[in-house]
Amino acid sequence: MEINKMANNNRVDSNNTTTSGNCNRIKNWFFQDTIDLDNDFRNNMLVVATLIVAVTFQTGITPPGGAWQDTKEGSGGHEAGRAILASLHFPFNLFLILNTLAFSMSTQLMLVLLYHKKLYFEVLVATLSMVATYVTAVWSLSPDKDVKFRYVCMAALFPYLWRFCYQTFRSLLSSRSS
Repeated sequence: MEINKMANNNRVDSNNTTTSGNCNRIKNWFFQDTIDLDNDFRNNMLVVATLIVAVTFQTGITPPGGAWQDTKEGSGGHEAGRAILASLHFPFNLFLILNTLAFSMSTQLMLVLLYHKKLYFEVLVATLSMVATYVTAVWSLSPDKDVKFRYVCMAALFPYLWRFCYQTFRSLLSSRSS
């Protein structure tokens, strides 16, 4: 019975498209690199990705130098609860962009490696909650007028755009060589 179910899901019509729908084709296209990974390699990559997520999350919620404990008015002033490193505009923005890029790339790697595994939905919800916590912490630690959030957002989206472009390019090359 299981074989018949699989055969029905992979049926091809005259236009050379599967009848199971576009959603499955998009998922297979996006995750095609992870199908044939060795379990030891997958596990090692998960450990590395988890370590990077933990470190970047921690540095995102407690940036180097910590946060101001008091508010000082006037020139050179600061607000309690804001990152001390933010007083150095360029280094703070660079730190925030690179930390967010590493965090986003590692969370994407974790989700890609765990796709189609048991408890994936629970890991996805936990990861999205962690990302929301990270964003909230970065938002609350950053001075209102200083941080270029468009750059931080681009850094957060870069891994997903990179994956999309990579898979599209691979698909185009494979279709031309066929």
